[in-house]
Amino acid sequence: MAETEARNLLKKADSKATYKGWFGSKKYDEAAELYESAANQFKVSKCWTEAAEAFVKAADMYTNLDELDDAANAYISASKCFKKNKPEASVDAFKKAIQILIQKGRFHAAAGHLKAVALIYEAELSDLQNAMISYEQAAEWYNSEDSMALANGCMLKVGTFAAQLKQYEKAITIFESVASASVDNQLAKWSVKDYFFRAGLCYLAANDAIGAQKALDNYKILDSTFTSTRECKLLANLLQDINNEDIDSFTNHVAEFDNITQLDIYRCHQI
Repeated sequence: MAETEARNLLKKADSKATYKGWFGSKKYDEAAELYESAANQFKVSKCWTEAAEAFVKAADMYTNLDELDDAANAYISASKCFKKNKPEASVDAFKKAIQILIQKGRFHAAAGHLKAVALIYEAELSDLQNAMISYEQAAEWYNSEDSMALANGCMLKVGTFAAQLKQYEKAITIFESVASASVDNQLAKWSVKDYFFRAGLCYLAANDAIGAQKALDNYKILDSTFTSTRECKLLANLLQDINNEDIDSFTNHVAEFDNITQLDIYRCHQI
């Protein structure tokens, strides 16, 4: 029933969208309302692609009316429906909404939706490069709004993807930057050891033992509590194992650490 109603509403909307009255008058406002009604009925029937396409048509009508906030909202609704089975189309719809939000100066909202785009690239499309680019742009917009915690969260994702893409220098710069900015932050300082640890693992993954040792010494200066952490001790032990060319000891140190604090996929990738 809902799908039949949706298709009837869609026909009415199409008629309104193409209506030409006296002196060129249009009925875009009526068409937009009907398209959104049709989209919602399609959602009830779980016809996700049809719902998304109806929302896009509504967005087009709102754009014609210069009602950009409504257009952005319609594109966002479309993207959520497309996400069910057409992730690429979902990204495109999100980006149209984001473009409008930037035009309106709503950088914080734009950054939030760009994070959603990044997640689609990451989880649905396995496109780490574009996920990284999206998170990095979102971080810039959060920075422009002085939302530093959100910006740092995005940059940590950038660092993680950079490491997975073997862009170790970029990853190191990000992890060290976020760590340094978090040392004196009462809410974030407890994560500093993890950021330094990730940076240290990137040095090892890049086969830069000398750089890793210099970095480790610097981390101890920047954060006096880091020296006593298991993360610091592991990095020091691994560096010693590398210098001694002792593969068995290297493997044992990693296993011992993992038995107490499980290394996540990212850390294992670095080691």
